[in-house]
Amino acid sequence: MSMRKSFVSIPTIHTFSLAQKGQEIYNKNKDKFEKENYGKFVAIEVDSEKYFIDDKLDKVLQQAQKKFPKKVFYTLRIGYPGAISISTFHRPITYGSFF
Repeated sequence: MSMRKSFVSIPTIHTFSLAQKGQEIYNKNKDKFEKENYGKFVAIEVDSEKYFIDDKLDKVLQQAQKKFPKKVFYTLRIGYPGAISISTFHRPITYGSFF
């Protein structure tokens, strides 16, 4: 018996297409989203155009995954350019300091 597994069942995710469709759906609903839910998170399922809104990113993804367990979502913070931002802070190191 062969131990090889088929990768046929693994879906291909085209992230650019997902982001483009998600942004189109967001823009279509932008006024409504930003008026009623500014600062909250939205997860959009692009094929059905259904969306979920919550104050917390993990909660909105749980809601979306419960309804669409095998889907990937376009997610962002309403009124912001993305869902999260990542930055680093580098404190200058002075001679003789370790921390």
